[in-house]
Amino acid sequence: MKWLSESRPRHEGGGGAALERMTWLRKVLVQALYQLTPSELGGYREDLCQAALVRVLEVEAREREPVRTASYLWYVAHAVIADELRRQHRAREKAMEMERLEAQVTELHSVPPMATPGLREALQACLEELPASRRPFVVLHLQGFTPSEASRVLNTEIKRVENLTYRGLEALRRRLAARGYAP
Repeated sequence: MKWLSESRPRHEGGGGAALERMTWLRKVLVQALYQLTPSELGGYREDLCQAALVRVLEVEAREREPVRTASYLWYVAHAVIADELRRQHRAREKAMEMERLEAQVTELHSVPPMATPGLREALQACLEELPASRRPFVVLHLQGFTPSEASRVLNTEIKRVENLTYRGLEALRRRLAARGYAP
């Protein structure tokens, strides 16, 4: 285990010292990551190495002193692996949350929105029959706007939005029921 004995890079010499030092940093990080990285992150070793190297260089720039021990590099390797595992865990949780939401929507709306033949055309025709004073309020409601959002869009009071939306939806229900589309 020769690499453990090389805990400090040599800084003597001319212009090749920086290259030698970077080579040492990378070598220690690669060794640490090779031994520490779990199998699920095996394909990410090079990315993890680059992330660790960037962290080390940022610390050196902030502290204005070079990292001199391999133990600190191993610490950085641990931190980079832990961060990547957390990131992947959050991504999996987000995907699972989306699946749960989709399942809830499917459960609440067991019939697909356009499963009823002709509903789209009937809805469009009924909306066109609504009085022009109520139509924009109903359309915004059907598009998912809240009363406060609709009041900003239409530049009117929230109470007026609520009243005209209620009256417009009632008229829309009656017109759809007359065409044979009742809830």
